Amino acid sequence: MDPIALDLYFERFLNPHRSSPPDFDIDFSWRDRDEIFNYIFKKYTNEHTALLGTVATFQTNAIVRELGKVYGLPKGEIDKILENPYQVKLGEDNVHQRIIRFGRMLDRFPNHLSIHAGGVLISEAPIHQYCATHMPPKGLSTAQLDMHLAEAIGLHKFDILSQRGLGHIRDSLDIIRENRGVEIDIHDVKTFMEDDRVRDALRNVQTIGCFYIESPAMRQLLRKLRCDDYITLVAASSIIRPGVAQAGMMRQYVLNFHQPDKVEYLHPIMKTLLGETYGVMVYQEDVIKIAHHYANLDLADADTLRRAMAGKYRGQQNFEKIRNLFFDNCEKLGRPGQSARRYGGRSPASPTSRSLRRIPPVSRWRATRACT
Repeated sequence: MDPIALDLYFERFLNPHRSSPPDFDIDFSWRDRDEIFNYIFKKYTNEHTALLGTVATFQTNAIVRELGKVYGLPKGEIDKILENPYQVKLGEDNVHQRIIRFGRMLDRFPNHLSIHAGGVLISEAPIHQYCATHMPPKGLSTAQLDMHLAEAIGLHKFDILSQRGLGHIRDSLDIIRENRGVEIDIHDVKTFMEDDRVRDALRNVQTIGCFYIESPAMRQLLRKLRCDDYITLVAASSIIRPGVAQAGMMRQYVLNFHQPDKVEYLHPIMKTLLGETYGVMVYQEDVIKIAHHYANLDLADADTLRRAMAGKYRGQQNFEKIRNLFFDNCEKLGRPGQSARRYGGRSPASPTSRSLRRIPPVSRWRATRACT
């Protein structure tokens, strides 16, 4: 992904007001991940490296089953309680009532330590100056703290992620080389984007076996958009997310996509800012774009606003300050009140679901030169 060619906002990742660094997410083939872990632990040593832990908490079923075992109940009785675990009365059995009472007290209570899906901690000082560790069956030292505690004490999490799709790509290259005698450079992304056969496969929704775009819902959306290019594909991957779709933005995007001449922009500058997405705020970066160009907020404040609207910023007082600054600037610039309230009072859905989290949704956003 070329951030300059796509005009990505630098402040989306780093800005003077950001209190925590951006995530370090690196994908490897599922075949290589154990080798990568071994490399990290060998290079930085066990003294400074540990897998990130997690704390599994009690959920309703687990609480009832564990307490049922404590009281010596047979499985059939435990199953009966689970049919309606928190009803006021369950016969006249005092044990059942105690299980329900103690179950309420244990809800969300820590159950046991586990291992984060891919997080690795690398510390400057020895890791035991920060936390205790234990050795689970995986055979790699694991920290007895979760990602929130790690961040609070200044340790940064590196996500070493396993992606089966990368292994499939490697297998495909080997099969093609063996059967056709052809070497394919998978880093030549531009050629793939311009390949007529790839565009035709997208247009005809022949995407079974393609990561993220093979689900029935995604194929239906691609058919509605008659998608055959990268930018439309990126937009589709974002608007299908639950938050965006539930807000009605997916439906609006499809309508505007097919009738761009009928899109009504509340202010002329919005056509420049949101023209590529047909007036719909599809990406979180659209918040930065509008806050900066429409309300003249500096890019650092605009990103703080984005993080707050996405639920990633806990400073409510600072959020209100920036929000008020947005509307004050709009008033000074003579922006129509309706437009300011429309674009300053709503939050586009957060594109952070797990499905495409590894492939960040991007668009050719028009950043100022100061960003690059």
